[in-house]
Amino acid sequence: MKLALKTAPTSEPVTKDDVKKHLRLATTTAEATAYTTEDDLLDRLIATARIITEQEIGRKLITQTMIYYLDRWPNRREIRIPYPPLQSATVAYRLEGDNDYVNTLSAVDVDTISEPGRIVLQPNESWPSGTLYSDKPIKIEFVCGYGDADDVPKGIKSAILLRIEDLYEHRGEVVVGLTVSRIDDAVDSLLRSYRIWSRFE
Repeated sequence: MKLALKTAPTSEPVTKDDVKKHLRLATTTAEATAYTTEDDLLDRLIATARIITEQEIGRKLITQTMIYYLDRWPNRREIRIPYPPLQSATVAYRLEGDNDYVNTLSAVDVDTISEPGRIVLQPNESWPSGTLYSDKPIKIEFVCGYGDADDVPKGIKSAILLRIEDLYEHRGEVVVGLTVSRIDDAVDSLLRSYRIWSRFE
């Protein structure tokens, strides 16, 4: 299994204004917009907190496009797709002697309701025969994420804000043996129900 990012998210789950008000750097939207001294730092902390959160819960938050490579067809009638929620997916494959992924798999249904999402063989269909190319022969291009920031669950946004607060307050520090903080406990509680534990191909 190999994963690659094709199209990165174009926004973040929380805005700089949200973060400034959460950190008490501003009390109103107007004040938050006017306070630009730490914008570069906040941009980095927002992206860092989002990436950490995505890794922790096994999801993508804002719409993005990933490519999922498989070395063989699965033994079951479905392929589970990582990083829910799944929005859409297409499957192409390359046989020995093909110059590129010239074959498209059409006899499948894309299940965007289940978590994780799935590509499922239609009744009476089977995975293609033929000798697959030796390196990354199956390419699944999929769009994942909740959508834009308005679609991300509030519990996840709250956890991201708490994580940013922790990163902001401890920036530049290297602490060995630090015990779990109040913020860590709160983040864990907020994210627990969103974690994905499923195994993939």
